[in-house]
Amino acid sequence: MRKFFALLKVSVKSMLLSSSNMGRKNRKKAATGVGVAVLIAFLGLYMSGMYSSLLMSVLAPVHMESLVFIFMGIAALVGGMIFTAFAAKGVVFGGKDNDLLLSMPVSTTALMASRVTAIYLENLVFSFFILVPAGVVCALMTQSGAGRSPLFWARLLIAVLALPLLDTALSVLMGALVAFVSAKLAKGGVIGQNIVMALYLVAVFWFAFNLNGMIEGLAANAMGVKESLSWAAPMLWMADGIMGDWMGLLLFVLSCIVPFALMVYGLGKVYRKAVTAFAARSARSDYKLSAQSASGQKKALLRMELRRLFGIPMYFWNSCIGLIMLVGMGIAALVMRDDLRMFLALMEGAPLMPLAALLMGFCLSMVVIAAPSVSLEGKYLWILKEAPVGERTLLGLKTGFELLFSVPCTVIAGVCLILALELSPLEGAALLLAALLFCGAHAVFGMFIGLTFPKLDAVNETVVVKQSLAVVLGMFVPMGLLGLCALLYWLGGMVNGALAMALPLAALAAFTGACALILGKRGPAMLRSL
Repeated sequence: MRKFFALLKVSVKSMLLSSSNMGRKNRKKAATGVGVAVLIAFLGLYMSGMYSSLLMSVLAPVHMESLVFIFMGIAALVGGMIFTAFAAKGVVFGGKDNDLLLSMPVSTTALMASRVTAIYLENLVFSFFILVPAGVVCALMTQSGAGRSPLFWARLLIAVLALPLLDTALSVLMGALVAFVSAKLAKGGVIGQNIVMALYLVAVFWFAFNLNGMIEGLAANAMGVKESLSWAAPMLWMADGIMGDWMGLLLFVLSCIVPFALMVYGLGKVYRKAVTAFAARSARSDYKLSAQSASGQKKALLRMELRRLFGIPMYFWNSCIGLIMLVGMGIAALVMRDDLRMFLALMEGAPLMPLAALLMGFCLSMVVIAAPSVSLEGKYLWILKEAPVGERTLLGLKTGFELLFSVPCTVIAGVCLILALELSPLEGAALLLAALLFCGAHAVFGMFIGLTFPKLDAVNETVVVKQSLAVVLGMFVPMGLLGLCALLYWLGGMVNGALAMALPLAALAAFTGACALILGKRGPAMLRSL
């Protein structure tokens, strides 16, 4: 067992921390892991708290609380797969230390089990913050007494521990499929991953726009909906088990343990061959002689950034999801402006321009193109540093690369919101100016924080994009700036409307100028020291 726990420790670090090549202190590496766990917990708590309350308000009066756990179980299963399927591809099958660990006197099954357990722990965090809040909502809103006995919480805890086993088994199998496709057809694998993520995003938006109609249908025919979910039998067993059916809970636990054990044992037997085959395929390079067109330095660097953004699906979808939401929000507001105005009429006196600015800022906060840019260079950063391009020019291009995408999307969304909300010319100009200042602040701060907390030896791009401290700070610090701007607007509004608009704009301009000044002075030396 000592060998297993030693391997597990290494796998967890690969999954969450991935040691820094700059010899950073353990506190900074621990902060990265804590940041990742907090982010996963926040997403799970937000999803479960909001949707469990909506569903329970409809289902509790008809004593169909079990449907809430079915839907939350499916959400935990699908969300966990989205979080860890691509991570499984890198950590389980594409780790940089595979050659070293496979040469050690440990069985491949034990190595496989340690890496799979690391993925299980991440899924466990997400499942906990999906199912436990649903249990709390059930205890508070139920009309049947469920959730108010110790046995209910014991059954819920068993479900929380068992569900990530099934989630992990599916994630690892999907990761193996993605690794196989990527090894066989590198470009085809990228296209396939982009298609899968696009379909998932379409499904999420469809679900969001049709949520109210679905809840009304649940109230009218809850039992029929449950019967139609027979294809998700494990989730039905889990929900009935949590509500008191011990046999259903036993069937659910078995349906989670058996696939997990078979996956670990089966892949453990062929793990060495699979890792070797994937590595051999990915290392293959076919060179073809062809004419090369002349190109300037900046154009060549810009093409390199474009190839990385669109060539790494995990980077593209995690970095640009905020821009997709931003443009989608603006277009939806313009298309459904009549319904939107009817809704806003009920909020008479609400400050529309600040609300629109906060929504735009929230979407822009999730754009993390500049923050992981340097870390994604990885071990090949030295090539970029040896290029005949100054450090200041290189940092300016990487910072401007985020603005190349965020500024047009911001203008499109801003114009759509101005028309949909019928803002005055002054309010419209203030909205666009505030959003554009926030774009600049976000890009410059992201570039600086990426230099401050680099992760150049991560096991794969997923660790950099989803689990690095630079990305976490690059998202949440700008969100904190939004909160400060909202506070300044409120304080300024106590005096007059002009001051309410001026104070947030001044704060954004000051933050942008300070970050640009610091990046301009310290950035080149920080890049040179990497």
